[in-house]
Amino acid sequence: MNTPTTQTVQTAPQKKPGRPAKHGAPMPAKRRAAAYRARRAEAAMTAHEHLHDAPSGVLLAGLARQIKALTKNDDPAHAPVNRWLAGELILELCNRHEIALPPKGSK
Repeated sequence: MNTPTTQTVQTAPQKKPGRPAKHGAPMPAKRRAAAYRARRAEAAMTAHEHLHDAPSGVLLAGLARQIKALTKNDDPAHAPVNRWLAGELILELCNRHEIALPPKGSK
């Protein structure tokens, strides 16, 4: 006589969604936040290099950085460059968000 055999199906344990931790240990929240701020600061410093590819938030951060550099006035020789970069960032933001600027020379 044949007896029915019971088959047990074993399932693999559920994996956590997302990318596995680097080097086997998850990054602490404090270090993750610091890395995020460092990436944003680096993006703000180089925002003028890739105007069309940079997100608006990065362009605004770059503009804030240029304005802060103008207010510090550490080296007056850099002021024209800071003004020019700030103008380029403003122009890109205005073009991107369809903000009309008055013609040059009008008050």
